Amino acid sequence: MKKYNIALYIFFISFVGSCFQSCDSYLDVNENPNKPMDKDMTLAYRLPSALYNTAYQESVQLNQLGCFWGGYWGLNAESKTQYANIQEYNGPDIMSERNGIPIWDNGYTYANNYYLILNQATEEGSKVYGGIARIMLAWHFMRLADIYGDIPLDQAFNMETYPHPEYEDGIEVYKKTIDMLTEAVNMLKAKRSVAEAKPSSDDIVFNGDVTKWIQFANTIKLRALIRQSEVTGQQSYIASEIEKIKVEGSGFLTESALANPGFTTSKPNPYWSNYYRSTADKETSIHTYIRPTEYVIAQYEALNDPRLANLYTKTSAGKYQGVIFGYTGNDDKYKMANTSVLKGPKENKSQAGAIFKSATQSLVLLSDFESYFLQAEAAQRGWIDDNAGSLYQKGIEASCTYMGVAPSDISSYLAQPSITYDGTIKQIILQKWLALNSINGIEAWNDFRRLGLPQFPNSAVESDTSIRPKRLLYPETETQTNVAQVKKRNITDITKDRVWWDVH
Repeated sequence: MKKYNIALYIFFISFVGSCFQSCDSYLDVNENPNKPMDKDMTLAYRLPSALYNTAYQESVQLNQLGCFWGGYWGLNAESKTQYANIQEYNGPDIMSERNGIPIWDNGYTYANNYYLILNQATEEGSKVYGGIARIMLAWHFMRLADIYGDIPLDQAFNMETYPHPEYEDGIEVYKKTIDMLTEAVNMLKAKRSVAEAKPSSDDIVFNGDVTKWIQFANTIKLRALIRQSEVTGQQSYIASEIEKIKVEGSGFLTESALANPGFTTSKPNPYWSNYYRSTADKETSIHTYIRPTEYVIAQYEALNDPRLANLYTKTSAGKYQGVIFGYTGNDDKYKMANTSVLKGPKENKSQAGAIFKSATQSLVLLSDFESYFLQAEAAQRGWIDDNAGSLYQKGIEASCTYMGVAPSDISSYLAQPSITYDGTIKQIILQKWLALNSINGIEAWNDFRRLGLPQFPNSAVESDTSIRPKRLLYPETETQTNVAQVKKRNITDITKDRVWWDVH
C-alpha cells in the first residue's frame, strides 16, 4: 500500500492538464499525506483529477476484470492467450507487482487524493468539498473491501505513525464507510457561509449540485446495503440504515453520475482509447480480440432485445456469434472473422453504438439504470415503499435509452410478456446484468458472487463449475511491506477464500 503508481500519474498530468486552462499543477496530487499541505494547491485544482482517476479505474480497470468474470467477455480464437491470468483464475499472477492488476495500489492512491481534499477542506471550512471527499473515500474503501476483504482503513494514510497499518474486518470497513456517507450527507446539508468555497465546473461529475451528490451518496449506501442482503444477522442493521435514507428525504439518483474533464479527439475518453480507437483513429488491439460470450448474445436474442443490434456487429453469415470464455481451441467458429465485435461508429455507419459513442463521451461512474435496479431490488425485499415493477421498468428504459434504442422499440420491448415484471429478484438481476454489459462489469461480478445470478458458464479451462473467482489476493506490495497483516489473513486461493458478504 505504500507504493503508489507514479506511471499513471504521468499520464494523468499530460492528459487532463491539457483539458483545463490554468490547471497545469492541480494533477500533482500523489503526495505524502503526512507532509504539510501545499497551500498553492487549491481544492478546485485537486477535485477534478481525483474524480477523473476514480472514474478511470471504474470504467477501465475494474470494468475489464468484471466483464470477464461477470459473463460478458471472451476472446476470439486467435487471441486466446491474452488475459491468461484472468481466464485461468491465476491469483498469484494477478497479484504480481510486475504483470498483475494493481487495483489495491491504485485504489489507495486514489483514496489518498480524497484524504488530502478532506484535510484541506476541513482546514478551510468548506463543507461541500469535505462532503464530496467523504463520499468518494467511502467509495474507494468499499471497492477495496469488495475485492480484497479485510483492508486498512483508520490507519491507511498515516504511515509515519502506522508504517504497517492494521487490517480491519470487511464488515467493519463497510459499517465505517456507510457512516462516512451519513456524515457526508449531513455535511452537505449543513448551513454554509457565503464565503465558503463550493465547487462548480471543477466538479466534473455534478457541477457542484449538492442535491445530486446527496442522492449519489444515498445510492452508494443502498448498493452497500444490498451487497450484504444475504448475510445472516444483518437485517436490523440494514433496516436502520434504510430508515436514515428515508428520513433524509433526497432519494436516489435519477440521472447517471458521469465524469468528463473535457475529453477531445486528441485527448479522448480512456475507455474509448483502450477498447475501441486510438488517438490516430486506428482500431485498438484490445478491440480486435475482445468478443461477447455466446451466453450474453443468447440472453438478448431470447428476449428479442433491441439493445443487441446496437451492441454488436453481425458476422458475414448474417448472425450474432459469440465465443466461450476461457476457450483454448482453434475452431473456425470462434475466429476473429467469424465472431461479433463490440459496435461503435466505424461499424455503425458513423452512428453511435451502445457503449462506444464518440471519443468525447463521458466515463460512467454510476448509471441511472443501476440506481433504478438497486431500488427495484430494495422494493422487492420490502426495504422501501416504492413499486418494484415500476422501478424495474425505469431501469430497462434508462438502459435502452443509454444504448441508443428508439423510444418505440423500448415500448415494444417492455410490452413483451417475457419482460413484464414477475415479482422476482432473479428477473431484476437479469435485466440489471443486461444493462451493465461492458459498462460496469465489476457490479455484474459482485451480483454473481452475492446471488449466483445470472447463471452464465464458467471459464472453459475450469472443469468444476463450482470453482469461480471470489476475490483477489493481497498484492506483492503488501506481502513485501505489511507481511504480518497479510499472513494473519492467510488468503491463498482466489477461488476458495470469500469476502465477508459473499455467502452464496
